[in-house]
Amino acid sequence: MSGPLQFVFGPFVFDTRGLVLYRDLQDVGLPPKAVNTLNLLLANAGTVVEKRLLLETVWPGAVVEEGSLTRTISILRKALNSGGASCITTISKRGYRFELPVTSVFDTSPVANEMSIAVLPFECFSTSRSQGFFSDGLTEETTAQLCQRSGTWLRVIARTSCMLFKGSLKRISDIGRELGVAYILEGSVRGSRGRLRIAAQLIRVRDEAHLWAESYERRVGDALRLQSAVAGLIAHEVQAMLFRS
Repeated sequence: MSGPLQFVFGPFVFDTRGLVLYRDLQDVGLPPKAVNTLNLLLANAGTVVEKRLLLETVWPGAVVEEGSLTRTISILRKALNSGGASCITTISKRGYRFELPVTSVFDTSPVANEMSIAVLPFECFSTSRSQGFFSDGLTEETTAQLCQRSGTWLRVIARTSCMLFKGSLKRISDIGRELGVAYILEGSVRGSRGRLRIAAQLIRVRDEAHLWAESYERRVGDALRLQSAVAGLIAHEVQAMLFRS
């Protein structure tokens, strides 16, 4: 099992993926060193974390004095202070211990099929209705061509399921988890002076890494033929990339 997604204690929630501390759904705004220190203390709540481990983890490869750690702990105590009780205890000549009970929240969603993909609605950077229709048609055609070309080794999510995320501001990792896929294909369409530029990119859900990206510039003409041609090129490149992975 992978590590926890969140640590929950008192009115606080610590997001281990984004490394953000929230209090009552508001970002506390901790500096980076304080965030990394808190992450290590929470992961070892109730036990002493040695100063040496904190320094090596939070300041890797750097030569720093204990004063830097002391100041960071002070920042954390101030941010976490509730009713005057200290959440972090100093253990003389050893290190620090996080005292409050901490609940670890793990991801219990099903593991995504390693060969699975969702084609998100291509974003249209134009107010033109015709380009909006073209973007939706390109999404549908790309989804269809991926299905046709990949056979049974690649699971492609239905277009109607992906359309629910049109214009969504959610993170790729969150969308991928909701759809249960390992990869996301997203893209955009923009037009100017009788030409269209179509961009597409393949993203791995687990770490939001970009694996492939390409752009295609074409003259505006037969929309159906253009959708089919560009969707075919995209599907071919994506299929080849995933087959090699």
